[in-house]
Amino acid sequence: MPTVQELAEELVLDRSTLGQNLRPLERDNFVTLLTDPSDGRVRLIALTKSGIAKYNEAKPYWATAQERFEEVFGREESAKLRSALISIAYSSELGKPRPVPA
Repeated sequence: MPTVQELAEELVLDRSTLGQNLRPLERDNFVTLLTDPSDGRVRLIALTKSGIAKYNEAKPYWATAQERFEEVFGREESAKLRSALISIAYSSELGKPRPVPA
């Protein structure tokens, strides 16, 4: 089970944004937030049975959408786009504030 922090890092989100996104999923019983038994300050995220069922239901639609995108955009171009987006998401330079011109 990932922690909230681990999932936020993987999704390139801050923890508060992830928390806002998790609330409706928790409300609708797709995920549950648990306390880490080894560290009570750490929250773990787990899919519920309903969440696993919804994931399995959605997975073929996601695969179809990805396949369709690659058919239209091209496999090589799709790979380049994913690579560029990952570079942007993890760029330490883009996360730095720039001075505002006077």
